[in-house]
Amino acid sequence: MAGQRARTPYQNAGRRTDDPAVPAQRTRAADPDGPGPAAARARRVGATRRRPPVRRGGGWPVPLAAVGLPLLGGALDELGGPGVGVLFALGAVAGTGAAAALCSRAGRWWVVTAAPVVVLLGASGTEYLWHPDAYQGRRLGTGALRWVVGAFPVMAAAVGAALLAVAVRVALDRARTGAVNPPTGRSRRG
Repeated sequence: MAGQRARTPYQNAGRRTDDPAVPAQRTRAADPDGPGPAAARARRVGATRRRPPVRRGGGWPVPLAAVGLPLLGGALDELGGPGVGVLFALGAVAGTGAAAALCSRAGRWWVVTAAPVVVLLGASGTEYLWHPDAYQGRRLGTGALRWVVGAFPVMAAAVGAALLAVAVRVALDRARTGAVNPPTGRSRRG
């Protein structure tokens, strides 16, 4: 029958009272010279301790580079003439590349995916703040379309710079650590 769920025997069961609770088991500290499976693992050939992750960057330099350099370039472009242009593009690409180089491993995803949004908001925000009277009424829609079309090449270049910086960092990390444990096509269990 459509829409009915089958009931299983365990759904009607109450609390289990016939089995006593098993106390938690404790293990001894791993003594590499003492008995036990932990000691055997430590003595095994090729066994290494896991290194703590390298903590890089983070903090204020990453968002400052990702957002500050495009805004600085946009402000300098507006001071030099109407509209955002070359200085904004250079600031956006350099800022996104620097942010990708400074960020943590987990932050790489955020830098790469946020680059188009930061570029579009930076270009449109700078243009709108410097010329608010030019974008009133119907002209706001036309200006927004112009901002998206004009910022698209800068968005693509910024994402490219971020991906290039991430690829260089990955290659440098692999070269520094060497080819430790290359994949063999087999699982750990055999």
